[in-house]
Amino acid sequence: MAIKAKELAEKLGVSQATISLVLNRKPGLSEKTRKELTDRINEMGLQYMFSGAEEEDGQEETVVPLEVESSTDSIGFIIYTRGGELMEQSPFFPLILNGLETTAKQWGYRLLVINVKRKSDMSEQIAYIKAAGCKGYVIFATEMLGDDVDPFLEIEVPIVLLDNYYLDRNINSVTVNNEQGTYALVNLLVNKGHRRIGYLGSGVNIVSFAERKECYFRALSKFGITDAQRYCFDVGYPEQPASLGMQNVLNSGVELPTAFLTENDLVAYGAMRAMQAAGIRIPQEISIVGFDDRPICTLAEPMLTTVRIPRSRFGGEAIELLVNKIKQTANHIESYVKVEVCVDLIERGSVTGIM
Repeated sequence: MAIKAKELAEKLGVSQATISLVLNRKPGLSEKTRKELTDRINEMGLQYMFSGAEEEDGQEETVVPLEVESSTDSIGFIIYTRGGELMEQSPFFPLILNGLETTAKQWGYRLLVINVKRKSDMSEQIAYIKAAGCKGYVIFATEMLGDDVDPFLEIEVPIVLLDNYYLDRNINSVTVNNEQGTYALVNLLVNKGHRRIGYLGSGVNIVSFAERKECYFRALSKFGITDAQRYCFDVGYPEQPASLGMQNVLNSGVELPTAFLTENDLVAYGAMRAMQAAGIRIPQEISIVGFDDRPICTLAEPMLTTVRIPRSRFGGEAIELLVNKIKQTANHIESYVKVEVCVDLIERGSVTGIM
C-alpha cells in the first residue's frame, strides 16, 4: 500500500518540510541529515518516493510536494537560489523550516515548500507559484540581489522576505540584527584589550555580508578605532577557499592585527586552519570570532567564539509577520515592517585578552 509524504514524515519523526527536501533532492539540509533520512527511506523499501526515481536520464524530474488537503489554507515557503553556493552551506536549514512549520500550524496553516532557481524560466516558476494558490509566501531570500525580487511581486498575495530586505521597495522582511551582533563581538574584543582588530570577508556578494562589514566599521568608530582598513581582507568562502585565501594573506607579509572578526563561521574556520598551519597560535597570538554559530564552531580547536542566531524563531517571526500581513490585506490596510532578530554572544576559546 502506497504511503504519503505526510505519513512518511510522521514515521521518521521529522517535519513535512524536511521530508519534502529529501524526497525532492533539494538543498537546505546537512549532508549527515540527508544521508540518515535517505538510508532509512531505502531501508523501508520506499525508493520510489524520491523525485525522478522512475525518470529516464535527462528528463525533467518530478516534484514531490508536501501533503496539502486544500490550497486555500496553505502558506508557501519559497527557497530562492541564484547559484546555490550559499544555500548548500546551510546545515541549520531544518531548524528554520521547523520554526516555519510549527508557527504556521499554530495559525491553522499548512506549509508548502517550493524551490525557485534564477537560472530557470522565471515566468514558468511564477505561474507554478500562482497555481499553488497559497494565501501568502515567505521567501528565503539570502541570495537575492537587485531586481531578483520583482517577479515575486506579480504573485499578488502577501510576501515576506527572510534574511534579506530592500531599501527601495515596500516589502515585509525578517533579518538578522547584524548591527547588534557585530557590536557585541567588537565590544568583547575591545574589553579584552584589542585595538588592532581586522576583518576577514568572504568575497560573496549578498546583502547580509555587506551589512556586517559596514557594522564592523561603525562599531570600531564607537571605540575611537579608525585605522582598521589595512587589516581587512577578502579571503573566500566557504572553509577551503577561506583557508587558501588566508594563506595568501600570510604569504604577502602584511602586518597582522591582534584579532579578526569574520563574515561568518565558515570563513573563520578556514582562516584558523591556515593560520595554525603557519604556526600562529590561536588565541595566544591572534584571536578570532565568527558569526552565526554553525555546528563547525564546536569542531574547531580551540572552539570558535561567535554569535548565535535563534534559527527556530527566525522562521517563526517570518510566519507571524506574514499572517499579520494576510489579515491586513483582507482589511485593505497598507503597512510594511522590517523585523530584526537579535543574536546571542557565545564566548568560547578562540578569544583571549592582551596586555
